[in-house]
Amino acid sequence: MLLGAAALGLIGGFFLPNAVAGIMDTRRLDAVVSVDALSISLDVEPVLSLPRRIALAASPHTETLGLSAGQGMEAETAKAVAVRELARLCSGTVFESAENGYVVENASVVLVIDSNNPSISLIIWEFRIIDQYMSEAIVTLDDETGMILKLIYRYRGGTGAQQESAGESFPSLYGGDMSEAAQELVEMLSEYYGIAVSLGDYQLIGNIAYYRADMHSGSLLIPMYGIIRTTGFTFNERI
Repeated sequence: MLLGAAALGLIGGFFLPNAVAGIMDTRRLDAVVSVDALSISLDVEPVLSLPRRIALAASPHTETLGLSAGQGMEAETAKAVAVRELARLCSGTVFESAENGYVVENASVVLVIDSNNPSISLIIWEFRIIDQYMSEAIVTLDDETGMILKLIYRYRGGTGAQQESAGESFPSLYGGDMSEAAQELVEMLSEYYGIAVSLGDYQLIGNIAYYRADMHSGSLLIPMYGIIRTTGFTFNERI
């Protein structure tokens, strides 16, 4: 059976018994597995800071367990939060998108475990969100804070004239605009998280911009990698 986080009262971390430690020993990164809820004993860990949540969501050194429910949100609430946060994240930028007209698909919820320190974990929701033009957003939402931790956004459908007549906001990312878009994206992230973010690296290859956004939080520096294309953008994506 799937592990029900809400039913078990998961607070922010857990102690892995032999049943789950065996899964960790295989080092199958990103393997989604189902485990018997009775095989898990839970322990309370300090709440992870937002920067550490962002880092863990994109870390290559994780294992995942499929859950039947979230701890902080039910599925319908998480869907509404994902749409709201997507609109809030991009508000007032070249990446702006309307909050209305979205369809939310393919909801899943998983427990992400730090392979190097299994006591560190977080619950995330993953949604596919599409709009009337079939633009697609793959949103990773934190179950506890309701914040978007990473995003893949692809623009599709409709000519520029059709989009303009529909009154929607669509990005114009071509050539030299890429570097400006990268800076605007970094400023967007800083505004959304309320934490200083700077453009750490930028490289344009063809019509694809590869960038690194550095989040500065005390002594922590969290790199968030992503790409910008004329057809979309990503942030905090594993590259």
